[in-house]
Amino acid sequence: MRIRDLVPMATIYLLSILPAGAVDPSAPLDVLNQARTKASSSSLNTTSLTSSFSNIGLFIMGAFGLAGIGLAGISGVKLYHASQNPDGSREHVGRSIAGIVIGAGVTIIGVIIGVITNYMTGS
Repeated sequence: MRIRDLVPMATIYLLSILPAGAVDPSAPLDVLNQARTKASSSSLNTTSLTSSFSNIGLFIMGAFGLAGIGLAGISGVKLYHASQNPDGSREHVGRSIAGIVIGAGVTIIGVIIGVITNYMTGS
């Protein structure tokens, strides 16, 4: 005899030694009914999802916009100080220009993502 031939016989034997009231056949239906009642009383719907994603998009837009403006502003101040004192300046002009470009790019991308998110969600 092979092992796969013994599995059905072992299953039948184990089920036969269980007491008669040990298994409740209606248990899966009770769980299903409880899940349905919880789902019907849930406040999660498409309207709340749409407004949540719109709010997330606005937050991303604001965060990237502020980060980009901050980076460009700090780099602009450093570039100004470097241009006022070119000999004794400790700042590199190239880094300041790169900071301004990257800051402007981050701001533009953040605003574009926010506008697209608001347009697509209709908010």
